[in-house]
Amino acid sequence: MLRPAQHPTLRRLVLLAVTVALFGGVVAPVGASVAPPVAVQLPPVPVEGLFTGSPPDVAAQAWILYDATYDRVLAEQDADQRRAMASTTKMMTALVVHEHATPFERVTISEEAPAVGEAEIDLVPGEVWTVEQLLYAMLLESANDAALAVAEHVGGTVEGFVELMNEKAVALGLENTRFANPHGLDAENHFSSARDLVTLAEAMMAVDELAMIAGTREAVMPPTPEGEERVARTVNRLLYDYPGAIGVKTGYTNDAGWSLVASAERDGRVLYATVMGSPTLDARFADAAALLDYGFGAFGVVEVIVAGVDYARRRLPDDTEEDAAATESLSVFANRDDAELIELTPAFDGEQAMVIASIGEEELARVPLETAAATNLPELADAFAWASKYWDWLFRND
Repeated sequence: MLRPAQHPTLRRLVLLAVTVALFGGVVAPVGASVAPPVAVQLPPVPVEGLFTGSPPDVAAQAWILYDATYDRVLAEQDADQRRAMASTTKMMTALVVHEHATPFERVTISEEAPAVGEAEIDLVPGEVWTVEQLLYAMLLESANDAALAVAEHVGGTVEGFVELMNEKAVALGLENTRFANPHGLDAENHFSSARDLVTLAEAMMAVDELAMIAGTREAVMPPTPEGEERVARTVNRLLYDYPGAIGVKTGYTNDAGWSLVASAERDGRVLYATVMGSPTLDARFADAAALLDYGFGAFGVVEVIVAGVDYARRRLPDDTEEDAAATESLSVFANRDDAELIELTPAFDGEQAMVIASIGEEELARVPLETAAATNLPELADAFAWASKYWDWLFRND
């Protein structure tokens, strides 16, 4: 145990108290009851210096892992690099459609929409679908024909819709994103970044209707004009394989490689992992799953100080000791391994005994200590004599 005279932090605090007392500090009258200050209670939020963990090796060329619950990037690599985004584009298409159309508006399929190519739900010119049905086809099956159909319906023209997409990108603060079409096929000036895609995904998932669609595994679509069944099935394998997966969108083109914006929820936390440019279909899912595993496993809420637990002892004039317990709890959100770097130090805030939690030079919080007897502390003017002779606060280490 360290006595105050031996503990440099505590010694400085005591000497400061004496200086204030001798040079005009305000001193409470003898016997006066001094109300203890309210503790600075730190909620479980991120703390700088507690995010130095080692993320897994992933094959993607650019990626990011983000904790939406605590608004904290947990790890990243080239997250602001502009890259082709493939069908992750459809998150913006869905968001713009939601803002400019109602789910049950009827859309007559044009001649152009079924001809777009690549992934599709096999729309037929002249068919009538609802906006909602086209959104399901677009987000689950990644149907380019459905994306073009709703874009024409909302924007009047594809060009008009793309203008709405770029306006929304500016409104969301997407600094490394620009759209040239509503489906994501490779095109000049059509790009985004891993960080921007997380922001876009979070905005889309904040819309309950779109979040429900993004988390759906399959949905029955209108039958073909010949009466054949059509079913949209998600191409996001994590919705089947990853515990807690809730969305959101896959993508692939020659320029983009295999990409994925994934999201999962566990124990009240929501994480997003974006991977861009994974080398294979399997790799993109493995990359995203590894990042999500790392986020859920390595990070969490760590209880640093527990109310009612003794953190110091008060030495009385008769040389007996009395335990002093924290009056409030303190939790932080951090890398669990890094949480061991947090130091607890007994000190004084005015006349109130405290335990201070800190990491390096950063003070996290001060929590008051009190004993069962709740004996009043002495006057500030007696601080030096009190600290050296009568009240010896000792930090617990047993």
